[in-house]
Amino acid sequence: MIDFKSKLVRGSLVLLSLVGIFNVLNFVYHLLMVRIMPVEDFGMLKRVFAFLYIGAIFMESVQTVVVKYSSNFRKNDGKLKNIFLRSNREIIFPSIIVLIVFLLISLIISPVFNIAYSLLFATSIFILFSMFVPIARGILQGQQRFFALGFSMLGEAILKIGASFLLVYFGLGVLGAVWGVVISIILSFVLSLFYLKDVLSSKIETAQLDGIRSYSKPVFLITSMLILFINVDVLIAGNIFGDFEAGIYAIASTIALIIFIAVQPINKVLFPISVVEFNQNKSSNRNFKLAIGIVISICFVAILIITFFTDLIIYLLSGRYIPEANIPTKLLSLGTMMLSLSSTILYYKLSRGMTNGYQWLSIGLFVEIIILYLLSGNLIYYSFGFFISNVIFFIGSLALLRK
Repeated sequence: MIDFKSKLVRGSLVLLSLVGIFNVLNFVYHLLMVRIMPVEDFGMLKRVFAFLYIGAIFMESVQTVVVKYSSNFRKNDGKLKNIFLRSNREIIFPSIIVLIVFLLISLIISPVFNIAYSLLFATSIFILFSMFVPIARGILQGQQRFFALGFSMLGEAILKIGASFLLVYFGLGVLGAVWGVVISIILSFVLSLFYLKDVLSSKIETAQLDGIRSYSKPVFLITSMLILFINVDVLIAGNIFGDFEAGIYAIASTIALIIFIAVQPINKVLFPISVVEFNQNKSSNRNFKLAIGIVISICFVAILIITFFTDLIIYLLSGRYIPEANIPTKLLSLGTMMLSLSSTILYYKLSRGMTNGYQWLSIGLFVEIIILYLLSGNLIYYSFGFFISNVIFFIGSLALLRK
């Protein structure tokens, strides 16, 4: 039985409500784009999004590390200000390096994946700002200010829809859709500072951040694996299938992605609570089991809806009936369910400092790539390969990472 007085449940309900609206707005974004673009162009946009999610790797990694350390000082604004300023200062040089490297690598990516360099240039700007936004959000999450965290995300989603729609409407096509995302991340960075006005106006105090560099390594790798796992299949599909088939796969992938996004509020609430309990030498087993129960419930309901209303959901998203997307959507949804469970397990282990053996998780990505190429005969086999890959990764998530 779910204890609705639990801090985990109350925090999850707050974030689920706000992030639920955020996800609806993101769905509206994709709905608008797929309806005003040909299937081939939407497939191109999804391939670009696979690279935009590289920025999400930095966002989630930086935010997770900041949450870990700001949770220790969640009631001390002076030390939180110190964390904010030091984090921003430390991230400047790496962000410039990442920007330059990505622009250079894009010279190869552009012809290989048939993506215009102008789209990848816009993506590089998104990646740059994606390394700064999570610092402010990480402090909000560490303070367990879930309302502020949720509203900062809502602001980004609203800005993304407005800017992208206007730019696409006035003829910029896929480039306009991407620049709309870039504009939203820049403006959301400014918005996030508003929620930290009390912290930023306080007198600075030195905060001890022992072990932050060593802790950042497993966080970055694990976050990378989770995000790449749910995006590399779209990139490979764009490389081995025709534009129309790749577009169909992109639509199926977009529907399945909703499951992964829907469970992330649970992880964002569980993480800071578990960090605090760990620092106080308290057990978090109860909250972890509760979180897993909520995640399984969300996945179960989502899978039921997708299974029985697949064609309707595809029609609502794309504005057309696409029978070829039916079975891939179901298989991708099952695979995404497994990845969602893996994400909750891994973030819980990170909150408890269980990072030994994290390097072995990277093998899972290579296994996924191999399986996808082996089962690339058609979209159904390919989608089944995605499912099998995520089952293997789930087993690895259970077996690996120890104190």
